[in-house]
Amino acid sequence: MGNATSCACSAEGPHSERRSMLHACGSTDEPAPTQPVQRRGDEGEEEIICRSPGVSTKQVDSAEFFKEVSERTALVYIERLPANDARSIASTTDGLSSRQSDISSRMRTKAMSMMQTTGLGVLAMLPGNLDKTRLASFREKLRLAGIDTTRWGIGGAKSIEHLFWEAYEQRGCIFTGIHLLGRLKRVTRLVKIRLVAEIYGVDHVLFSRMQFLHDGRTVERKQVPLRKLQWNSRPDEEFGECTEELYDEVCPYVENWQMGCRKTLEERLGLTQAWQAKHLVEDLEAYRYTTEDDVRSAGYPGLTTLYCIHEVSFRVRDPACAGVQVIGLPEGNEFATAEGDFNFHSQQDDDGLAIGTQLNIWAWGRESCTTPPGSGDGTGTHGSRTSGGSPRPSTISRVSRKGRESRILRDGLPPRRVPQPAMALKVTEKMEERMRQDRLRPPSNMLWASMEGMRTDWPRVKRIAAQILDPKYTLHRFNADLSAFPELNLYLLDDRMDDGAGSELMVNTKMSSGRSIGDEYQRTIGAFFAIYWMMRLDIDGKEGFTNGVDDHWKPLSITDEDDIRVSQADKRINFMKNAQWDFFRTLLMNAGLLEEKKSSSFFKSATKIQVNEQRLESLLALTAIHDIMKMNVLLPVVQKEHEPYRGYVAGDTIGDHDHALSYIMEYYPEMLPSFRELEPEEKRGVQLSQCNFCFNHGWFVQAEAPPGAIFTKFREALIRDHKSQMGQRDVALYFVHWLTDLAGAEPSPLAGCDKFVTKFPLPVLNSFLRSFEFIEKIASHTETEVMEEYLKTRWMENIPWPGPLPTGDAAIARMRLLCMAQMNAPWVLRDWDELVDQDKDVLSLELSRTGCVGQSFSANLVPRDASSRLEGPAFLVYYGPA
Repeated sequence: MGNATSCACSAEGPHSERRSMLHACGSTDEPAPTQPVQRRGDEGEEEIICRSPGVSTKQVDSAEFFKEVSERTALVYIERLPANDARSIASTTDGLSSRQSDISSRMRTKAMSMMQTTGLGVLAMLPGNLDKTRLASFREKLRLAGIDTTRWGIGGAKSIEHLFWEAYEQRGCIFTGIHLLGRLKRVTRLVKIRLVAEIYGVDHVLFSRMQFLHDGRTVERKQVPLRKLQWNSRPDEEFGECTEELYDEVCPYVENWQMGCRKTLEERLGLTQAWQAKHLVEDLEAYRYTTEDDVRSAGYPGLTTLYCIHEVSFRVRDPACAGVQVIGLPEGNEFATAEGDFNFHSQQDDDGLAIGTQLNIWAWGRESCTTPPGSGDGTGTHGSRTSGGSPRPSTISRVSRKGRESRILRDGLPPRRVPQPAMALKVTEKMEERMRQDRLRPPSNMLWASMEGMRTDWPRVKRIAAQILDPKYTLHRFNADLSAFPELNLYLLDDRMDDGAGSELMVNTKMSSGRSIGDEYQRTIGAFFAIYWMMRLDIDGKEGFTNGVDDHWKPLSITDEDDIRVSQADKRINFMKNAQWDFFRTLLMNAGLLEEKKSSSFFKSATKIQVNEQRLESLLALTAIHDIMKMNVLLPVVQKEHEPYRGYVAGDTIGDHDHALSYIMEYYPEMLPSFRELEPEEKRGVQLSQCNFCFNHGWFVQAEAPPGAIFTKFREALIRDHKSQMGQRDVALYFVHWLTDLAGAEPSPLAGCDKFVTKFPLPVLNSFLRSFEFIEKIASHTETEVMEEYLKTRWMENIPWPGPLPTGDAAIARMRLLCMAQMNAPWVLRDWDELVDQDKDVLSLELSRTGCVGQSFSANLVPRDASSRLEGPAFLVYYGPA
């Protein structure tokens, strides 16, 4: 927002006749304390105008605006951009409640909801109420330690009263070296919360973009919710130098930081612990503990600080739930929180506001919001040595997982993530040892090093396939057996490892997906679990797929919408009841994973479902390797003899993870233990999963596009890349993999297939499942034949039934409109009959074009011109359902 300075006023309460108003302040180079001025409006309405010294204000006629918003908001304020800055001051979401005022195109009036939070509660204190004797003694200690406090409290710096309150009342910091000249250091420990929600399909992070402080300062910065942990020791106790205990993740002198997470959300955002347990889930793998030493903050000039920071991430379970509207969801609206007794009217009093009170404007942003070092003080700089002079990294970025199993804000719910395999540490140590060897082996040195000497435990894999339909074969046993695939160990590598000479070797385990490597491991396990549950639909698979498992890995049966063992129990009950489970089974049969075996005797004949074990082994192997190339360090480099390869030339690193895996499978299959020993026919089916078919499933299901736009690239890829060796069952296997991969997309495999059950519209999923058996036929039928058969089936299966299958010039047009209209099909078909003949003719012809050379729908379903004159163009009705 440039360097505009903004002020705010809050309504005093629902029973107050007095209204508050904020006028925009001008632009200044440095934020200056605002000076509230009170005056009476023309009609007796009292207004508060916050004015910055030396900056003019402009009166706004507020009658109409306040009449509009007074009943739905608790905070109104005006922001103005600098004259040379045309950027929007809104957050990145589209749902913000904002209104352009009539003052200027540079000025915006905003109205939003505001919550009163406890903040620091009784710890907040008026500066005049501080113990003056102890304050004077504290000032003297700082002077003797060489700290010049003459600049404190002016020019944006905090006051000495604020530091005294922070140390002695809030207990948010301690001091080391207080009796050593030039060695005084402030030590504070923070909890920072990264709160993530999906808004319009994109992850957003909550941050406070503007803070109005007790002393009148307005600070503009992106700051995630944070809180200082309280020290058990008094700040004036003798700590001497900084000891290792003060740097450690678990410090005996400070409150438990896990509880600090709960308090942060409660004190800063007003979210009770019961609300947290219901609506938030923690991303355990995103946790970080870091230290930032010798930070020189603008907040307390001349004073260095050691920050010990616990960074924790939480995700909103269901952004569409009514209970999360208090934090601006689902649209991503801005909202405000007033901590403690913060009230702009109190700034007019002689005593002012209590230290520890403030008002925050919260916004949701797409970018990853970080708080700079010295987050409590503004920006600062930091060095890399401790107070004792010994070298120490200023930031320790290795993930710590101490006590991770207990750190879940779910109050009694079973764990959602699987633990690491018991042998993972030994295996990864061997992999890391090979990575240290200085050898260059194309096309991917790291993949060679990590997989060299590794073998898939095929007897164990075959045991999975043989036992998967055994009722006694549990999910817990299945999970243990997955260690047969050595590629899964790649997900367990750390980003730092010892190089054997006492220093650290950096391994770039950054994932191209943007998720953590731990998340990708959990998602891969989730895909495996989806396979397990889909294969066992007649045993316990439906319950596991829908509800997940309990603490003992037993599938949950949910019948009560208030069942506290799971989130969104109502959606799970609905999914269990209305999912088209037969379509799942049909897909597995078409892919050759399940087969019918008929037997007969003199008295009766029977059909038994059995597993095609070889086919299942191939699917399991594919699942083990399909996402490993999201790890950037493993990406291969195209060799001279293979160029060009899908647009890459020799020397290029293949950045697309699907193309990268295809390259390895095609030219270096020996690098992948779980792929190299598959039968040639099975290898082709696995390789098909990595093809880029340019296939838009929605276009087909909703009949938005003509056959050419939907299938031409798909069919070309089958012919070009696989020389027509692929059959219908290989295409079906492709969609089984697509389905299980998406089913495990949430990194919480023990909670069931959450992506489909709680976050995907069930009617859309059922439509996708129904469509698979038609799409599979593209291996042996033309694009138009596949499309026509699908349209006829959709018409006959539609509920309510639209009548006999149509024929004539408008048949294809009407069938496509039925698919696009979905639940509104009866009304759309009725309106079709009311169109004038000329409009019907145009739509009938254009919607009957195929977009395929030499192809037409059946002559009795389209106009003559569409079947006799195979011309174009053929139109795609983009977003047809809308």
